[in-house]
Amino acid sequence: MISTRNKAAHHVEQMRGKRLFSCAKNSLILLLFFSLLINGKLYGQIQIESSCMTPSNYRDENNNKIGGSGDFKDVRLGLQIPVHVKMNELNQPTAWAVALKGTYASMNNTELATDFCISQLLNAELGVIHLRPLNEKWSLIASLGGGVYSDLSEFSANSMLAHAGVLFIRRMRPNLDLGFGVALNNAIGYPMIFPSFYFKWETGTRYEVKISLYDDFRLTAGMKINDVLALRLIAQARGMSAIVTRDNQSKIFTQQFSVIGLQPEIYVNKWLSIPVTAGVSVKRDAYFLDRKLISFYHTEENYPNFATSFYVSAGLKFFFDE
Repeated sequence: MISTRNKAAHHVEQMRGKRLFSCAKNSLILLLFFSLLINGKLYGQIQIESSCMTPSNYRDENNNKIGGSGDFKDVRLGLQIPVHVKMNELNQPTAWAVALKGTYASMNNTELATDFCISQLLNAELGVIHLRPLNEKWSLIASLGGGVYSDLSEFSANSMLAHAGVLFIRRMRPNLDLGFGVALNNAIGYPMIFPSFYFKWETGTRYEVKISLYDDFRLTAGMKINDVLALRLIAQARGMSAIVTRDNQSKIFTQQFSVIGLQPEIYVNKWLSIPVTAGVSVKRDAYFLDRKLISFYHTEENYPNFATSFYVSAGLKFFFDE
């Protein structure tokens, strides 16, 4: 009989694929732009949110149960503060800002070796962002910063990564923005350039449909019932990563999941809102990949994952003038 350790080594060897969800993307550069710009005015924002997924079975890349299960709980903090803002004659901002983003996640894994999934993750980023208009239609965002992507049981200097990037965004229509650019980081041990894309489309004021693709994928459809309550259907994908050592080699553990749910948001006043989401996590991929260039471009049809589970989250969003 093959031991659990040997099985783990076999699965780890096959856990290659998907470009890194968190480390390979310069998330701060894309996060800040529309977090700060609200109805043409520049705001700062603090957001605190916590979410939980109930336990579900762990499956290999062939979707076979191999024994073991796990849940997921996290706490997220986001802080964006404009440091300097100047508006031009077209009411477009030129701005400098700082952003801090951190997520701590805990997974209670039962009968599941650390070769398959680790139990604690910390992702934290700090960056400086510059935003400026190029003309009536085009804007530019550039960022520089660094972050920690760590398994808390084996934190090391290798867990610290630097990132930089530039993104060009074109206002196609009043409700449609497209962008492209490049992000640079050392997720594979040396500086690499990755393409960055941005897409955002929304419609309506009371009734809204929004699709955005930047730090993560997010689709919402709903309506503002009154000044106090909005109700939305939401679909999103996000993830976390950690630089770890396995078999004396540097690897990247990646966890990605997709969520579908119903989100009421309560507006306490114009400065504070409370979003609450309830739904399901369709699938939660959890796998290791080698810290090599080929791992970022070689994709598999399926990855080791946790099965569907219930999902709930609640948060606070606080806005303030620059």
